[in-house]
Amino acid sequence: MKNIIVAAFFLACASTAVAQRSVPIFLNVYGGYTFQDRVDLGYYSGYNNYGYIKANGQYGAGIECFIAPSRSIELNYQYMGTTAPFYDFQGQTNSQSDAAHLHYILIGGNNYLMTGSNAQPYFGAGIGVGIADFTDYGQHSTSLTKFAWNLRLGVKIKTQSAISVKLQAYLQSIVQGVGVGVGFGTGGAGAGVTTYSTMLQFGLGGVLSFDLKHKK
Repeated sequence: MKNIIVAAFFLACASTAVAQRSVPIFLNVYGGYTFQDRVDLGYYSGYNNYGYIKANGQYGAGIECFIAPSRSIELNYQYMGTTAPFYDFQGQTNSQSDAAHLHYILIGGNNYLMTGSNAQPYFGAGIGVGIADFTDYGQHSTSLTKFAWNLRLGVKIKTQSAISVKLQAYLQSIVQGVGVGVGFGTGGAGAGVTTYSTMLQFGLGGVLSFDLKHKK
């Protein structure tokens, strides 16, 4: 799946380059803060097991290729290191080690509103894969690769240099990212968790956008 995403991005950029002699290409460096999300892990003995993906910083990078003056496609990678405590009717099941690492590899598009000023509002969306790595009791690690998507809304502030700034809000999700056995040790509540839960995360952030073909 990851290879398909990368191949699709470069194929689209190559096709655009053939049609246009000069294709604007930007290197985007991301930084943001993703807020806490609660995930429901299903019912066991009449009790709703649940957990939290704790709030933390998120960062990443992407390559953005413009296929029209107001439209672009982008391949990006986002990473968030955090903690994810999980609970059953007896309390926290992974109190000894609740580390979590979330990776998003997405391809998508951005649409910019051509306002005639240096401030360009935009919205975009992406799809791809999400990789969620959890540590259970410091002994076992669980890695899940699932379908992922994101939505973003923001404004791009252009300058006279090769560097532009974006301010944005984003919504991202790893679909069915938490499920059986995640955060639960052997003999714990994992045997009773039969449903998967989707992570849905909201965040605010900024982007430094470097024009790789900027002409002085």
